[in-house]
Amino acid sequence: MKVYISDIPQSWLNLTFAVHPVCGNCSKHGVPCDFEGSLLTPTSSTPSLIRNDSTSHASSISTPQSGSTVLPFYQNPHQLVRANFNPASSRLLELKLMHHFTTITSQTFSDTPEQKEAWKNDIPSIAYDAEYLMNAILAVAALHLRSIQPGDQSLIRASHGYMASALAQYSSLLNSGLSAFNAEALFSTSALIAFQASASRRFDDDQGDGAYTLPLSWFHSFQGVKVVVMASWQWLRTSDRVYPIISSQPALALNLDPERKTFFAPLLEGMEEQLESMPEITRAETRQAYEHSVAFLNWSHQQPVRSRILSFAATVSRRFVELLDHRDPRALVITSCFFALTKVVDDVWWLQGIAKKEVNGICSLLPSSWWPKMEWPLRIANHEGPMDEETWGRKVEDDEGVKIEGMVRVDVRDHIDLLAQIMNESAPPLPPD
Repeated sequence: MKVYISDIPQSWLNLTFAVHPVCGNCSKHGVPCDFEGSLLTPTSSTPSLIRNDSTSHASSISTPQSGSTVLPFYQNPHQLVRANFNPASSRLLELKLMHHFTTITSQTFSDTPEQKEAWKNDIPSIAYDAEYLMNAILAVAALHLRSIQPGDQSLIRASHGYMASALAQYSSLLNSGLSAFNAEALFSTSALIAFQASASRRFDDDQGDGAYTLPLSWFHSFQGVKVVVMASWQWLRTSDRVYPIISSQPALALNLDPERKTFFAPLLEGMEEQLESMPEITRAETRQAYEHSVAFLNWSHQQPVRSRILSFAATVSRRFVELLDHRDPRALVITSCFFALTKVVDDVWWLQGIAKKEVNGICSLLPSSWWPKMEWPLRIANHEGPMDEETWGRKVEDDEGVKIEGMVRVDVRDHIDLLAQIMNESAPPLPPD
């Protein structure tokens, strides 16, 4: 039996993609692409680009003429990364990337031994039978090496080329349906797409015009992981190879804080007046989006470890992402607090500098009336040196009078079981095989 993404109720989906002016395949899946004219301008050392059609082969590659426009590559990254079309050079680069992934990159996705082992051994073994997953692995490895060797143009081309190829196959398979055969590979690929979207912000100069753009790709990609997990949960929950990655997430214990006494409670001040100005049909969903996201911030702030903090983008509701997309000031401030939290876990390559970049950028989008609520995230994001308790702020458990009746504790497996059950009950009947 197959499960189709189209069978998931629209309320669960967040796969709304924008078309990128340069590389549509990358951006429509929430992965930024920083191809620039200088990178795509043909030179004597630039490899020719394969034609974007199904009949193209190595023998049909033509060298761009001087002054011609070079189109982005989508189909075959093997041609993209070859130096002077030398098969041995291409093979050596792929071996270099795979070695780097298994020995170094795989150890940077988590701080738990179980996850590190899965990314090092199990995920590559799944990729032997899934070319799109292998391409995603090579793409992320190339991006990691790019962070170490920023001047190496071949790594930039390889990262984008492999990811574009992975995205094209991944999208096609999602539309064809998830099954027991491809569930592990599609989940792993979705996770790598999310890592790529996150890490790419380090290299994103916002097209060089100095204007800050919201990191919507970060949220879209992690929301996409959530959709794939729910759609394929019946197979993932019994997978020895990928379940360690999912189960290593800590169980949620969110205090919905009806008396507004927790650390981030000020972020909800004035919410009722704001909701009154909204259409009635959106009020309940919007209130839930605000309260749930703030409760998550409080939970992460109590114990700021990577596994807690980084699940924010996947945990928030689709409505919250919509509010962020519309530059809703309250959603912007809440999001800035999330990125400020990442300051204490930015000791890995794909998070370095993110807190300062995003918090300062979000502040530039806010009306001045909201600046007072940015005091904490700005202080944290721009802090230098070890984070002391006074700078970080008092912890929720130190607050007197905090009620615990509103505390919601959810085991990760039970939580996904519940969501998958709701999804299956809400979905229309599956089409016949």
